[in-house]
Amino acid sequence: MPKNRVARPLLSRHGITPQTLTSFLILILTGILSGCANNPNQEETRLLAAVPVAELNRASALESQGKATDAVALYLELAGKAQPPARAQLQIKAVRTAVAAGQTSTAQKTLDVISRQELTPSQRDMLLFTEADLALLQDHPRDAIKLLQNAQVQSLPKELKLKRLGTLASAQRLVNDPLAAAHTLDELDRLLSHSDERLLNQVSLISTLNLLGNSALQDLARKGERTMQGWAEIALLIQESGINQSQMDARYRQWRQGHSGHPALPELARATSEHLSGGYAKGDQVTIMLPRSGRFAAAANAIRSGIEAANHEDQANTRPALDFADVSSADYSQTSYAKAIKQGADYVIGPLQKPAVDALAASRVLTVPTLALNETTRTDRLAKNLFQFSLSPENEATEVANKAYSMGLKRALVLYPEGAWGERLALAFRQQWNSLGGSLSGQLRYNPSGSNDKLLKSGLDKSNADLLFLITTADIARKLYPAIRNASAKPITVISTSHVYSGAFDPKRDAGLIGLYFVDIPWMLDASVGQISRDHLGRGADPLARLYAMGIDAYRLAPRLVELTKNPGAYYPGQTGGLSIDRIGRIQRQLELGRFTDAGPRRVDATVPEAR
Repeated sequence: MPKNRVARPLLSRHGITPQTLTSFLILILTGILSGCANNPNQEETRLLAAVPVAELNRASALESQGKATDAVALYLELAGKAQPPARAQLQIKAVRTAVAAGQTSTAQKTLDVISRQELTPSQRDMLLFTEADLALLQDHPRDAIKLLQNAQVQSLPKELKLKRLGTLASAQRLVNDPLAAAHTLDELDRLLSHSDERLLNQVSLISTLNLLGNSALQDLARKGERTMQGWAEIALLIQESGINQSQMDARYRQWRQGHSGHPALPELARATSEHLSGGYAKGDQVTIMLPRSGRFAAAANAIRSGIEAANHEDQANTRPALDFADVSSADYSQTSYAKAIKQGADYVIGPLQKPAVDALAASRVLTVPTLALNETTRTDRLAKNLFQFSLSPENEATEVANKAYSMGLKRALVLYPEGAWGERLALAFRQQWNSLGGSLSGQLRYNPSGSNDKLLKSGLDKSNADLLFLITTADIARKLYPAIRNASAKPITVISTSHVYSGAFDPKRDAGLIGLYFVDIPWMLDASVGQISRDHLGRGADPLARLYAMGIDAYRLAPRLVELTKNPGAYYPGQTGGLSIDRIGRIQRQLELGRFTDAGPRRVDATVPEAR
């Protein structure tokens, strides 16, 4: 029989029990759903006293069944018959239901018809947090920050203050402002009451500070405000100790002796180090559903290798049993899932194919935390316990926009190849760039197999862009980037996606790429991230290397899914990027910014760029 256990908190070995974390999360969620009322449940009951209980129960049942569209329609139908403030309460419930299902268009339309003058104070608070959640789902973290910064903080109950700070920190990371996010998490630390809650938060704080470049982190350790200076010193101490746990423990104990007034907890250094390991409990079982044949077989094999490498690094007494199930056909996914649960799986990783993910998404409830290795195309129904992890090219285009805007660039020119792939990435970039407030100077579509000198000369001469988003592959970039530099009479920063870097740098072959910026995963830009080094794979070009890193992260995310979902400020520094989870269970990835140099690609800070 399946054990049906809830995912165990990462830090249970430090005294955080599932019961403690669950109690903490229930408090947060109660605050989120109920605003400022002294007794949230009584507040909503009072506001909806005139609404038929049977209809409210039916709407709630539709939500629990994953039928978000029907639930939203029923809430709005009831709202049309209600008087204020019940009407607004029902409309807000409709918005929250739509947001939870990822139906952003429906949520926005409903928000637009809510009369703000009719809202009670508790409803205004509830609506503000709902709008912030929606902004994050729409990839508008700057809008979420504005909303959360405009909140009347003093009037909020403690639970909503916790929610506000956690969400704010997440949004600040998404706009590439890790220092602001760290300050927010430091403020959150002062609000948390229990050491286990604080330890979870402090681990995220240290991981967030590691997003700063090494020089910026050292500057903070030397010149920062006293408490933040201490956090930076801890981050550097952990970095410098590497995987030598005994050395790290000794250095951290020594540091604490000289900083007795600092809020860092005694277990922080070890907990931060363990944050990069498996996080499983003794006796756990993980089923991995991957195809063994067909066109996805090679990708699946790379992911499997990454999972096995991460599993090998765990301590033997906490290393889970791995069961690899063949789902070469999408039809096998639900059958394989049912078999995994029957055999006692605590976590499921996979499937990889979109049709198979769609099949699981259509389920009412998945019994255990399940990390799909792709995103579903469904928006009408999402199974509970389903999480989605994808290395999408569109995500990279969005990250180019985020990084460029953080660098102070404002006017973009897009250069993309003919064909569907180029169109998709150009569209993803434009949408994000416009949402950030950047302007578009123009778009140029080039022929990948032809000469583009005239196109580049004409397009760059007419443009006043300070940014060129280059969508291309490594082979074509070696020709295009030098041509762009020759054609541009004015300085312009050129940023591309990871497709320009094959994983191997040849000083002679790649000389034409020197100076080009691109976004990529930490695994490709750092020789060693955490405990697993890329060196043992060889440093040659490997189009599947990023999928190997995805396997490492999938293995390590599985036991953390519930924790990351419930704690909006939580953050995991993965091999495929900085990882967090949005309101509908999608893994959000923050990539690093790299640049080609004479010595090969190097990670750089997203600060003021060096043009050309």
